[in-house]
Amino acid sequence: MFSIFAQDALAYRATAIIWILTDTIPLLVMPLLWLASFNGRQEIAGFGRSQITAYYLVLLAVTNLVQCHQMWEMAADIKEGRFSAYLLRPFSYRAMNYLAFLAWRILRTVLFLPIFLLAAFLFRDTLQWSEYYYGWAFWVSVALGHFVSFFITYAFGLLALYFVETRSLFNLWYLPLIIFSGQFAPTAMFPPLAKRVAEFLPFRYTLALPTEIFLNRLSPLEVRNGLLAQVAWIAAAYVLGLLLWRGGIKRFTGVGL
Repeated sequence: MFSIFAQDALAYRATAIIWILTDTIPLLVMPLLWLASFNGRQEIAGFGRSQITAYYLVLLAVTNLVQCHQMWEMAADIKEGRFSAYLLRPFSYRAMNYLAFLAWRILRTVLFLPIFLLAAFLFRDTLQWSEYYYGWAFWVSVALGHFVSFFITYAFGLLALYFVETRSLFNLWYLPLIIFSGQFAPTAMFPPLAKRVAEFLPFRYTLALPTEIFLNRLSPLEVRNGLLAQVAWIAAAYVLGLLLWRGGIKRFTGVGL
């Protein structure tokens, strides 16, 4: 199944490049805006020039490995009738969706690598590679963020078993995602109340946490608590997916057949 999805992803390389550029250009503009905002100051809200540039570059790289949008494919499967055929096949629908997600992420990461190297070269004067953390906690947080994003969006996609039209729900999902995952601004810059809200929502544990660990901005205790929170969200989303699946299968009426 993974081989099939990998071949499918390779068949649409131009589409992948377009989506990569769609995600890349806004996040590459953000460092330019922040660097212009320094205006002679050494730091803004605890972020120096090196850290704010590295923040968006690393966030962009982590996005290619982590961010999942599988709920759109799931909703299309259910609405157009393909879901009925998948139910008859001898493999897990969740596993099939994960393999499709993984194949697409790998392709995106490979295609993104030259763009990342070019961006790092362009911002080379502001980067201080010796300040960053490359250890195991960063890579574990990336892997856990990958699964947090998948299991939450998988459970979210199962809402298509309960609602005929889910596009509005899915579009609404992106507003808190952009804010609390740190794509708009680092969560460390949030006001205290907003920062507390971010800590209780799953979005921070997809992109922001691995990026903050890479920038060496968290204490060992905060790193540990962040990794445990990622594990907790994976478990919660997995259980929620099971419950939505069991209830949704009973309601499914084969729309689209």
